[in-house]
Amino acid sequence: MNHIAFSVPAERFDDYVARLHDLGVETSPVLNHDDPEGQVAPQMHDGVFVRSVYFFDPDGVCLEFAAWTVELGGDAHVRHDPMRADGIKAVGMVITELRA
Repeated sequence: MNHIAFSVPAERFDDYVARLHDLGVETSPVLNHDDPEGQVAPQMHDGVFVRSVYFFDPDGVCLEFAAWTVELGGDAHVRHDPMRADGIKAVGMVITELRA
C-alpha cells in the first residue's frame, strides 16, 4: 500500500490543512495538480484539477487529503495515451469517466 486518500470538499481543503497544522501535524506542501509539464503549480489557478496534501498518522501510515476542483468526466481531462501498469500503451483502451 502506498497511501490512503480521503476526498474532501474543495471549499474546506484549506481549513483542513490549517487544522492539521494547528494540531502540530507535519504535512507536505499543498500540491496544486495541473496539466503543464511540472504537473504541480505553486498557486491555485483555473487549470488546477485537484489539490493534495500528505501527512502521516501516528502509526506511520501515509494519508492524503485530496480536493477535486473540477468535475471530471469523458476525455476532456485526459491529455496522455492510456497506459497499462507495465508501461505498455493500452491500444484501443477508452476512458469514459473518472470518479473520485
